[in-house]
Amino acid sequence: MAIGRRGRVATTPALLIAIGAAWLLGCTAARGQDAPKPDPSPVRIFINCTNTPCDDDFFRTEMTFVDHVRDRQNADVHILLTGQSTGSGGREITFDFFGQGRFMGRDLRMTERFLVAASNDDVRRGMVRVMSLGLVQYVLQTDAAQRLRITADKPAASTTAASVAHDPWNRWSLRTNINGNSNGEASSKNVSINTNVNANRTTDETKINLNTRYSFRESKYDLPDGTRFVAPNRDYGTDGLFVKSLDGHWSAGVRAFWNASTFSNIDSTWSAAPAIEWDLFPYAESTRRLLTFNYAVGARRWQYDQVTIYGKLNETRMSQALNTSVSARQRWGTIGANIEVASFMPDFAKNHVSMFGDISLNLARGFSINFDGNLEYIRDQISLPLEQATNEEVLVNQRQLATSYRYFLYFGVGYTFGSIFSPIVNPRFGG
Repeated sequence: MAIGRRGRVATTPALLIAIGAAWLLGCTAARGQDAPKPDPSPVRIFINCTNTPCDDDFFRTEMTFVDHVRDRQNADVHILLTGQSTGSGGREITFDFFGQGRFMGRDLRMTERFLVAASNDDVRRGMVRVMSLGLVQYVLQTDAAQRLRITADKPAASTTAASVAHDPWNRWSLRTNINGNSNGEASSKNVSINTNVNANRTTDETKINLNTRYSFRESKYDLPDGTRFVAPNRDYGTDGLFVKSLDGHWSAGVRAFWNASTFSNIDSTWSAAPAIEWDLFPYAESTRRLLTFNYAVGARRWQYDQVTIYGKLNETRMSQALNTSVSARQRWGTIGANIEVASFMPDFAKNHVSMFGDISLNLARGFSINFDGNLEYIRDQISLPLEQATNEEVLVNQRQLATSYRYFLYFGVGYTFGSIFSPIVNPRFGG
């Protein structure tokens, strides 16, 4: 190639051939760099709900653009749903999408809040909507992308920002309920009534919870000697909690309550105890992991129905309690534990230790294990009446009995094998 006197490029046949070859090579390279063809196999998903109810059958019938599998190890996307209550009594659900296999490293997190007034159908449809949106990025890499369409609801009637921000209830939420049951036969009858009123105000800075409850149960038995034994039990009271957020890891508060219980020989008792709490992890991560240490110290006053085993009709004591809670919700399962150590002051010999554990693990493909247990060591039953319980009172559990421990244990092991797919819902015969 040579440059002429006027600055033009002087071309030669060899140059033209070189340019043509380069163009052909460029076109070939461009075609080779085209986006890869979509994967013909559909996206396989596994949905794992923790601390929130899920309607698996509904998910399968509504989300037909993906394949539902029964084990997380066989899934392309593992969806972990974790929930917690909001201050108004609603539900906040976090949706974590974990890419596996061909989608390894492609993770996503979405959050949705549901109002306390939302019906179960509204909640499950909202869950399907969020999961469907989160799965789009994975489905776009498959042939199923051709079946996707975009739709959008019309915006709601004009709403000003001021009206959205205005809250006539000032973040207060109130709930009330009453429930009861009755059963019986020729020689026995049982009735139970429970009612509860709760007021709650929750913000990022403060938390206020007020609760009033009443519980009544009564059992009647016709004995072989012709007499009738009646066993009534009443438990009622009110409690309150105020918590102040100090920072992302610290909070302080005070808890107070008053209640009466015929079962526990308590005519009335009240307590007030300030407390402080520290969370190893930021509170913002509470749906996935939590490790808290809570210490409270306060005063408590008792008025008893009958003279206690210590010869008391009333007394006042100082008490302290250290509560440690840990929970983790991951793809491999959930772990939760709580340990509380409490005692009177300075009578430390009167104390109790309570331990609770809940474990649900997916150890291997198709293999799972569940464990749930509670154990209490009890040395502080100061309200026990001096008068010995009758045989009838013991049999119907009408009053608290002396004990040094309580426990509850549950375990389960499961193994599933066979087809990995579970997309079909068939409700015939209720099976």
